Amino acid sequence: MMATTQVDKNNMASSATTVAATATVPLTVIGDPSATTHPTTTNENHIARTTVVENTNVIAPKDAPKRSPWKAWMYLWEWYPAHYPQEERQLLRRLDACLLTFCSFMFFLKWLDSSNINNAYVSGMKEELHLNGNQYSLFGTFYNLGYLVFQIPSLLILSRPRLARYYLPTMEVLWSVVTFTQSQMRNERDIYGMRFLLGLLETPVASGTTYVLGSWYRPEEVFKRTGVWYVSNNIAVMFGGYLQAAAYKNLNGVGGLAGWRWLFIIDGVISLPIALAGFFIFPGLPSSSKPWWLTEKQHMLARKRVADAGIEPSGKLSLGVIKRTLRRWEFYLGVTAYTFFLSSSYPHGQMALWLKDLAVKFPGAYTVPQINTIPTGAQGVSVVAALLATSLCMIYPLWSIFSIVQAIYMFANIVLLVWVVPKGLHFASYYLLGVSAAVTPILMPFINMAMRDDSEARAVTVGAMLTAGWAVFSFYPIVVFPVVQAPRWTRGYSVNVVFVFCTWFFFCAGQYLYRRDEKKRARLAIERLAEDEEDGLKLKDKAVGKVVEHIEERRAGRG
Repeated sequence: MMATTQVDKNNMASSATTVAATATVPLTVIGDPSATTHPTTTNENHIARTTVVENTNVIAPKDAPKRSPWKAWMYLWEWYPAHYPQEERQLLRRLDACLLTFCSFMFFLKWLDSSNINNAYVSGMKEELHLNGNQYSLFGTFYNLGYLVFQIPSLLILSRPRLARYYLPTMEVLWSVVTFTQSQMRNERDIYGMRFLLGLLETPVASGTTYVLGSWYRPEEVFKRTGVWYVSNNIAVMFGGYLQAAAYKNLNGVGGLAGWRWLFIIDGVISLPIALAGFFIFPGLPSSSKPWWLTEKQHMLARKRVADAGIEPSGKLSLGVIKRTLRRWEFYLGVTAYTFFLSSSYPHGQMALWLKDLAVKFPGAYTVPQINTIPTGAQGVSVVAALLATSLCMIYPLWSIFSIVQAIYMFANIVLLVWVVPKGLHFASYYLLGVSAAVTPILMPFINMAMRDDSEARAVTVGAMLTAGWAVFSFYPIVVFPVVQAPRWTRGYSVNVVFVFCTWFFFCAGQYLYRRDEKKRARLAIERLAEDEEDGLKLKDKAVGKVVEHIEERRAGRG
């Protein structure tokens, strides 16, 4: 018995040492949508049901191949890692083909509509409807108010497994119908009403998509895919510029409609079929019913993967959700960082106003099609920056990639604040503003990852981030970047420099707190493992003691 006890103690020490070298995440029951986190009872189950991460500074998992920092760029093309089992790679391909593709198309269409109101304004709408600069700023204000009204409720509805699958496509169909009606706007009041409705109907695409992607993909997979999803908005802005230029050239006056009105009709024609397809493609959440494009085995694997990563499925909603959320640092830092970022991102996309100002001062300098197409270069920078940054997040610490992005964005803002610079540097600075597109696909997945152990609190936090961000953004351009002062916003760029720094500061503070929490989880895992094995050891000792006692009783009876 003593020999057995000594071996068990040595095994316990060895197991504890192994776990000490890693960081663990919460454990979740597989298959039950209402499952809650709890520890397993044996060392074998503990190891089987726990995701381990060697270094909390990076996202790459322990079993990922190690690469030299100089070859990290190779990860850009590694979507289905060779160290994954074949069935897991097949599952990821199906998720990418259906879930990621549909979400990216929806985000593309959202931003196509958002950017086209700007394109329409500089392509004849201003003159036809007799609009002024401050009314232009109010377009965004009313659009953002729609977000404010329905952001958090929309996230909570989307977090319900039974509703999620049909909620997003339904909202997108309604949004497509409203997009058509924009072609008939008569004055600024019509525009305000339409923009408010569109902001309300687009909430599940804007905020819900990051929540849904974070529910299906593991942390090491979601950053790159969020980057692809996010750059679809930049591609939409680019596409919108060329689409408006084509509509202005070829459709202006056709059917008695101005080119800018045809732009919204084309938007609706593109949007409606894709929105209807969502009823057949969008899978909802892992705990929703099985989508037709997954087998039963693949659906169970999808649930198991995210559970092993500590991503808790949705539970019942109660007032306790608010209390739990308000006790977490992720809520406060996430909301603060995103609010500073969203406001600071306003100059990105305003290059057209500078070009139009030059065209007024120097007649013939730029044509209307050129004013629509030249700024698309900034969107091209956004695509490259977001894809590159989110891929490198798997190799390098998040704070380092985020710092490089913010440093470049800070430089561009400072140049535009100085303003009197060579024209080439002016162009370069407007294009470099595009690197801001890398912020959201780093910040949002990070918050989702840090809050993976509480699905409802995660939904409330993501909703609160967008609600607070758009609340400030709804009046930020009017106060800080009034169009009547465009394009030289001295006050605006001064404030922006401060906001860019604050975004970086609060993100880095979150990185520090996240690493602290991961170390705490690792320590608790060691303690749980030690307690489990000690309990097992006591049971063994007790069982042996009872056997010895029984034998002695039988011997005494025989005597």
